[in-house]
Amino acid sequence: METTTAWYGIRRCLFSTIHSALLGRRERVSQSHMHHCSFSDRCILARFATLVTLFTLVNCVSAFALDWVPTDEELAKYRKSWNPPTHGTSFASNADVTRQGQWFVRAYVQGMIGSGESQKNSSFQTVATPFSPDAVVPAVTLFYGLTRHVMAGIGVSAVYWSSNTPEPDGRTSGAGIGTTNLILKYRPIVQDPDSWRPSVAIYSRLSLPTNKWFGTPEIPGGFTPLSRVPSSRFGALAVTEGILVRKNLEPFRITGNVYYSYNFPGSGSEPGVTVYGGDLFSTHLSLEHVLNERTGFGYLLEMTTLQQFNSRLDGHAVNTTPATFWLVGIQPGLEYTFARYESGAKLVGAIGVMFTVAGQDDIRAIYPNISFKYFFEQN
Repeated sequence: METTTAWYGIRRCLFSTIHSALLGRRERVSQSHMHHCSFSDRCILARFATLVTLFTLVNCVSAFALDWVPTDEELAKYRKSWNPPTHGTSFASNADVTRQGQWFVRAYVQGMIGSGESQKNSSFQTVATPFSPDAVVPAVTLFYGLTRHVMAGIGVSAVYWSSNTPEPDGRTSGAGIGTTNLILKYRPIVQDPDSWRPSVAIYSRLSLPTNKWFGTPEIPGGFTPLSRVPSSRFGALAVTEGILVRKNLEPFRITGNVYYSYNFPGSGSEPGVTVYGGDLFSTHLSLEHVLNERTGFGYLLEMTTLQQFNSRLDGHAVNTTPATFWLVGIQPGLEYTFARYESGAKLVGAIGVMFTVAGQDDIRAIYPNISFKYFFEQN
């Protein structure tokens, strides 16, 4: 019952947000340009279809929430199994949720050191351009266990960037408020220690363009960094849906995630031009090896991919340059548990560097990062 009540409240909030975002930006149509009117009608119909699709998906998830939850026996069995308190993956959320009534906060700093832009030449070989932006993004996310199966969070961030190539307004650097994220995670399946069944969670995120609202200068290329999973365009209102999977196989943990992000139309660096970026597809795979359970010391090997499609969920033509791109990155990392308390509180951390190993038409960079998580006392 607790899960159902939470989902109904969240669903009403989500529908209100989607309705205002999809239908509140209706194009003005000039009567002297009938072909514009026809195009606008098609856009409205496409957005209406998008709204119906999202409505159907959320209702399906809500229906499952009525009785598709782990049993008390399954939860008790999982909590008694091997699962040392470590930091885990650096870039993406895993399929587990924090316990009901427990808070935890994550402080994260990500850097980006650009080494050019991967492109394709006439012989279809990847080459790098001299375009080399750098950036630093500190972020803080606060999570809370709403129920035994649902966790919510809110994240805020800031950004500083610099580039060796001036923007159209002559700017070569900028700083300010970053994106704000509202996060919801629902775990309908908990893993079985005695079989291959993993934990599975449904991930939803609404990205608010607070960077645009506070006037933060846009980062060249729209800043969809490979190491931020899931990713969204700079300054865009975006909705992300994902499926998270996690399995413990002592002394290893395996995590796999897939995400699909829709960026709503928005303004870009050029005044008066509406930006229609392609939808984004992100994947993440992580292998964690816990070397010492007492100290939580271990290493991680993570791989992420990011691709922008030359299409949008609302059917509108993509007008960004490039219209599509893709990237693949690999990160080695280390983790450590700094403190553990009988009350359930603990402090864990991780550090690593993501390397771009392949890509096309996007920034080639390395991403050093450090992350800390503090879990407060359990109620």
